[in-house]
Amino acid sequence: MKGQKPTSETREPITSGTRSNIVDIVKGIAIALVVYGHTAQGMIHRDWWVGPGAIFSDEFIYSFHMPAFFFVSGLFVMSSLAKRGSRQFAVDKVKTILYPYLLFAIINVTIEPLIGRFKSGTKPFHWSTFLISVADGEASWFLFVLFLCLMVALMTARVPAWLRFLVAMLVALLPPHGPFFVNQLLHEFCFLAGGMWVGTHIFRLERMRATSAALDFVLLAAFQTAMIYALGAAALWEWPYIILGLTGTAGLFLLAKLLDRHRVGNGIAWVGRASLAVFLLSAYVQGATREVLLRVFHTREFWLQLFLPTLFAILLPAIAWHQQDRWRIGWLFRWPF
Repeated sequence: MKGQKPTSETREPITSGTRSNIVDIVKGIAIALVVYGHTAQGMIHRDWWVGPGAIFSDEFIYSFHMPAFFFVSGLFVMSSLAKRGSRQFAVDKVKTILYPYLLFAIINVTIEPLIGRFKSGTKPFHWSTFLISVADGEASWFLFVLFLCLMVALMTARVPAWLRFLVAMLVALLPPHGPFFVNQLLHEFCFLAGGMWVGTHIFRLERMRATSAALDFVLLAAFQTAMIYALGAAALWEWPYIILGLTGTAGLFLLAKLLDRHRVGNGIAWVGRASLAVFLLSAYVQGATREVLLRVFHTREFWLQLFLPTLFAILLPAIAWHQQDRWRIGWLFRWPF
């Protein structure tokens, strides 16, 4: 209805456009992997998880889970531009991506004196350091770079999709140079451009046979595993990162196809619709759960420290997202005016 205020069920946390259960499942899996990756890294930094299994897990996840988010974010850019126009598109991204980036940068530095002693490492506060970290995206690189990628998408909207993707891939192969956010922009935009090229054709996946999707998923998963095993950390740089980012994303979509219209898939899609809240709030829940296990229950037991912080850091922020109107916390995720 015209003029109706969007609710938490109709807002799109990171992308905008047509609602798709398969896309929501992909986002749900991807954000769960983000949380798991952060939990695992926390254990690795504390020497609670050592050995090749920890390294392989970290490299496998990072070979595709962030590319998947950029790809998803590009899927409905063109349809959103056609619906809203360039100006409204840019304003909306400022409100839904740049605003929470700035807000949580301020929140993080404000509460650092309270939570710093519970972290594996902390640095003294300096205004100059803080402002530089905000300006170059290090305060939370993903949202900052995603916003810049979407602005590049806006500026190149009239370029043929295949040409945009080709140029973006070539640019992604350039060696690192310049500020941090420039490198991230150059190396991640190709995935968003790939999503723009696919666009709403992604809905054709709904008509794919489950047996074909299952076979293709197994093949891609095997390829991803073999490449990470063979290349190690080198898989996260240059052309292997582009290839594995795309194949890993394709694998997620095939898995989402298999889970679509299933109770498990619906639950993952529920998390996917709350992906922004999970991204923004999970670190607090994760850290709190880890400290409760450590200081109250006095345990570093591997599976408890890996599973429970990950689980709670996914579920509690997702609940907050879906209850944001009732709890009046929507201002955490979107500019309120």
